Amino acid sequence: MAHSIDRRRFVQVVSGGLAIGAAGCLGGDDDDESGDENDGDGAGEGSAGLAYAFGPNAISLIDPAAGEVVDEIADGVDGYEYGDAVVTNDGSQLFVIEETLSQVLVIDLETREIAAEVGMGPDGTHMYHPTDDEMWAHSDAEGTFYVIDTESHEVVETVEAGLDGEGHGKLLSHEDFGDVGYATNVNDPALHVIDLESYERTDSIELGEDGGTHYKAYSPSNGFAYVEYGDVTAVVDTETDEVVDELDVVGGMYLTPDEERMAIIDHGELHLFDVTGDETAEVGSVAIEGGPDDLEYYEADDGLYGFTANTMDSQTAVVDMDALEEVDRIEAGDIERPEGAQHLHRSAVSGDGYFFTPADAEGSVAVIDMADRELIDQVAIEDGVGAVAYIPE
Repeated sequence: MAHSIDRRRFVQVVSGGLAIGAAGCLGGDDDDESGDENDGDGAGEGSAGLAYAFGPNAISLIDPAAGEVVDEIADGVDGYEYGDAVVTNDGSQLFVIEETLSQVLVIDLETREIAAEVGMGPDGTHMYHPTDDEMWAHSDAEGTFYVIDTESHEVVETVEAGLDGEGHGKLLSHEDFGDVGYATNVNDPALHVIDLESYERTDSIELGEDGGTHYKAYSPSNGFAYVEYGDVTAVVDTETDEVVDELDVVGGMYLTPDEERMAIIDHGELHLFDVTGDETAEVGSVAIEGGPDDLEYYEADDGLYGFTANTMDSQTAVVDMDALEEVDRIEAGDIERPEGAQHLHRSAVSGDGYFFTPADAEGSVAVIDMADRELIDQVAIEDGVGAVAYIPE
């Protein structure tokens, strides 16, 4: 069955001149906040160690060790398109944005069933879990977060984060911030300060006169927030909310597990920065052929490795993060490439030593053993599969 290409795959040039691949964010966020994305402390027994692959007409559960689908949720799933999928901190539920009906699906991980369908604003892409009892789902059409209670499954508040009532946005939160969060918006030349308790934008840190903000990350080692703004990454001291530096690269940001380094993937080149001190110094860089996008880390006995989801070829590149060199290539299946698109997005997730990335052109999900650097299987799902979430053991 032919499946229409998700409009978020295309590069969008938004007001202010910031160009993004709005799927550029689909299926998980970039950096970033440890414990906020697909990182539950312990999953329900019914789903532990399984990956959820989100297809238009069914949600398939994959056993990565066997490389096969072991269950599916199909009742009521009809032509769906998905944004972020986030596991609750207690590991009992999986919340996923479903765009066609402007809703968030709540999946009970014990019973493997859809427990609720929660309405939200249109054009949802990103969702965050800044507190144990709330999910914040962003409506790009409204520039607004919908705050969902994880127990009642009701929208308890909305937070207008964008200045003009629209724009693709993200949320940065961390325990270091207390009840404060920071929101980006591709239409606003500012980083917005959000009070998570009173549910309001309380301030905006101005970065310029035009343009917009997009990717973001936070390093607890130096207390700095990193914010993509136009063609630079602004460095913000979260103690003073002042801009203290700028980096001349932009792109998805990925903090290493030890929180001492951060990778930024900028137009096919991975730049690695030391984020422990007052000065954010570049350690080095490595060029990666094939349009690298999402980056997942694996800590091996001999060092740290990065696995990429490539957009311009069908492979995953493996990078030695200490030597900063590419050391392997693994087949991962291909994605749709709309004619004329300048930038594409391909999501990836990892956990328990497995790397997953969807190949929507082939209707499959690649399952890779990160220790052996081998493809376990290209698991058949259905045309248009574009998002995956993993439930840790």
